[in-house]
Amino acid sequence: MNKRGWGIGVTLMMIGLLGGFGWQHHRRPSPLPATAATQTISPRLVKRQRVQARTYRQLQNLQAKLGTLQRIVPNDRHVAYRLTKRTRIYDELLDHERMGRLNNAAYVPYDSHNERYNFMAVRTYYGSKQTLVAVRIYDLYDTFKPWRAPHFYQVSTADFDDSAITGYVRLQDLRLVNPIRSRRTLNHVPYYLNRFDGRHMPDNYKMTTMRVWNAIPGTKPNVTGGDVSHLMYQQLYATQEATNNQGRTYLYLHNAAGPVGWVRKSFQLTQGKFVQPAKRLLHARATDTVRLQTQPVKNQHGYHYAQRVYNLYRHHRWIRSLTMSYLHYPTVFEIDRGKVTAVKFYNHHDQCIQQVSNPHGLTKTAQTHPKAHSLDWENDTARVVTFNQRHKSKRYLFSIQDGDPDPEDTYGTIYVGRRGTALMWSSGMASLE
Repeated sequence: MNKRGWGIGVTLMMIGLLGGFGWQHHRRPSPLPATAATQTISPRLVKRQRVQARTYRQLQNLQAKLGTLQRIVPNDRHVAYRLTKRTRIYDELLDHERMGRLNNAAYVPYDSHNERYNFMAVRTYYGSKQTLVAVRIYDLYDTFKPWRAPHFYQVSTADFDDSAITGYVRLQDLRLVNPIRSRRTLNHVPYYLNRFDGRHMPDNYKMTTMRVWNAIPGTKPNVTGGDVSHLMYQQLYATQEATNNQGRTYLYLHNAAGPVGWVRKSFQLTQGKFVQPAKRLLHARATDTVRLQTQPVKNQHGYHYAQRVYNLYRHHRWIRSLTMSYLHYPTVFEIDRGKVTAVKFYNHHDQCIQQVSNPHGLTKTAQTHPKAHSLDWENDTARVVTFNQRHKSKRYLFSIQDGDPDPEDTYGTIYVGRRGTALMWSSGMASLE
C-alpha cells in the first residue's frame, strides 16, 4: 500500500474512534438533579437556622408588646399584690401569646381572686412601649400536696419553677396589699386539736384541712407546711394570732418542746386544757389498767394520724375499749365475758350522739347516722361497727370502719380480737388532695 492509502486508512480509523466515543458519551446518564445536593447540608445547620428563625419571631413578638427591651429586674416575692378589675394578662410573653381579660381566664375568676388569692411578682420587663410583670398566683385553698406524715412539704409542687408563672400583666395593674391584716401577741393561751379531716369544703363549711405552716400562707413565697398528726394528743399554747388579707386567722403554737408553727384557727382547735381520751371517756379507776395500741407507721396512709385502741382491764378482766378512728372519732365498747354488750358513738366534743346495747351481746351491725346536711353527712364519714367478723382466716370480736371505703376516698379500719389485740390500717386517695 502506498503512503497515500495508508494515511487515508489512519484518518478513517481516527474518525471511527471519535464517533464511537461521542456515542458512548451521549448515552451516559445525566447528572443528578440539583435538589439532591441539599442532602449534603448538615442537620445541625438546619436546626440552627430554625432556632434563629424562632428567636427572630420571638423577638418580634417581644418588641410588639414591650417596644425596645431595656432591662429585666428580678422581684422580691415577699411582696403581695392584687389585680385591678380590668387587668389584661398575657399567657406567654414571647411566642404563641394570647391576650384576654382576667375575669375570663379559667384559672383566675375575678369575683373570687381578691378573696382567695395573692399575687407575687417574679420579674419585671421594662420596655420603651410598656412594662410587664411576671406574676405567680397563690391559691390558699388548694395548693398543698402532702405525701407522708409528719414531714414538711412545699405549698405547690411547681412553686420553685419558672414555668409556674401565672401570666404577665402591666405594672399599673398591680395593687400593693399588706398580706397581714392584723397581728397580736398572746400570753400562752392553751389549745389542743380536737380533730382533723381529709375533706376540703371551704365554701360550704368554712373548713380547711388542718396544716401546720412555717409562715402564714400568702405572706411569702414557698411557704411550707406539714400535717398535724404529731400535734395530736398533747397540750398546745398560742403565743401569736394573725389574720391575713383573705380574712383567715392563724395561731402560732408551741408545745412542751418549743415552737411548732402556724395553725389555722377553726373549730378543729379547742381552747382549754387537754385531757387524754382514755381519761375522758373510759372512766378508769385508780386500780384499773389501761393498755394502748397504736397503728403502725407502715399501715398509715397520707397525713392522717395513727389510729388508737385503749383497752381497760379491771381485776385482770377486759371490760371496756375505746377506739380513736381514722378521722379522730371516739367510740366506746362495753365488753362482758367476751361479748360486746354496748357501743357508744361520740363526736369530737366528747358528746354521745348514738348508743346501741344488748345485754346478751350485740350481733347486728351498728352504724352512726349523721344529721342531714351536716359535715359528717356530706362527707359520708359514718362509722360502721360489725361483730364476730372473719378477716384473713381469723375471727375478731368487733371491727369499726370510719369513712367511705371508696378507693378514691378516705377511710380507716380497726379489727379487735377476742383477746384485745388490734389490727389497724388506713387507705384512700383524698389524703393526697
